[in-house]
Amino acid sequence: MTRAQIATFLTRALDLEAPGAQPLTDVAVGSVHDLSIRALVASGITDGCGREAYCPRHPVTRVQMASFLVRALEL
Repeated sequence: MTRAQIATFLTRALDLEAPGAQPLTDVAVGSVHDLSIRALVASGITDGCGREAYCPRHPVTRVQMASFLVRALEL
């Protein structure tokens, strides 16, 4: 799965909203995953993969997924 797909899954599962988070340089505004990615960043679940980037097309690693879940579920 890609990092973009995981963002959408987590946003739906956790019922997150994107409260005006700034768009990232590598995420097309209005793309199907745009608001979900912004929601993850705004909620602190991730800060992306670099300065103002999310790497939406990269596959999500098990380590990244574990980190997302630890932050999302406050474990």
